[in-house]
Amino acid sequence: MSKKMNRRSFAKTALFTCGLAGLLAAGRACAPLLKPEEKFLRPPGAENERKFLGTCIKCGQCVQVCPYRSVKLLDINKGAAAGTPVIIPEERACYLCDLLPCVLSCPSGALDSSVSDAEYVDMGKARVVRPENCLGMKGETVTEDMINRLIAHGTSGEREKELAEKLRAFSGKACTVCRDMCPYPDRDAAIALTGEKRYAPEIREKCVGCGVCLELCPAESNVFVIEPK
Repeated sequence: MSKKMNRRSFAKTALFTCGLAGLLAAGRACAPLLKPEEKFLRPPGAENERKFLGTCIKCGQCVQVCPYRSVKLLDINKGAAAGTPVIIPEERACYLCDLLPCVLSCPSGALDSSVSDAEYVDMGKARVVRPENCLGMKGETVTEDMINRLIAHGTSGEREKELAEKLRAFSGKACTVCRDMCPYPDRDAAIALTGEKRYAPEIREKCVGCGVCLELCPAESNVFVIEPK
C-alpha cells in the first residue's frame, strides 16, 4: 500500500512538473507573438508586458496570497491578457507588503523573485494631474463621509481592517492622506506635500507606482493617475 501511494505521489508530482514546464515553454515560445493591447498595472516584480504575458501561467496564486485583496485577474474580454493578474488602484492599490507574498507565490517567474522588497519594485509612476482638486490646495478638511467612502473598498481581511482604522484617524483634519499612507519605506523620497497654508502633493523619484495615493485620495475628483511601466 505504501509503495503504491509513493508511486502515485511521484506520478502526480512528475505530471505537475512536466505540465508546468510545458506551459512555460509554450508561453515563452509564443511571447514574441503576443502584442499587448493595453497597459496594465501589474503586481510587484512583473516583467515587461510582452515577457510577462509569455511567462504568466494564470494560476492565480498571487491573488490567493494578497492580504489586501489587491490582485485581481483580468476578464476574458482582455485578449491575450485575460486571466493574468492586475492591480486596479481605484478599487484597491498595492501596499508593498513585507516579503512581497505575491512574488514569493509565483511559480513561473512572471513575477521576478529577485524583487524582494519595496525598494526594488517598479510598477510604474504616479502623476499629479489635477492639483486644483486636492483638499490641501482648497484648504478643506477630510470629512467622515470621505473616509467611509474609502473604507467601503473592503474590510474583510485583517490588513484591510487595520487600514480602515488608520483612515478613520484622518477624519476632521487637514488632508495629508497621500503622503502619510504611502507604503514606500522612505516615503519622503516617493511623495511630499509642498506649500504652506495651501499645499499640494509632489511625486518624487522613488515612487514605484503602487497606486495608494490614487486609491486613498479623499477628493471627489481624481488628483492622481498611475502610469504603468
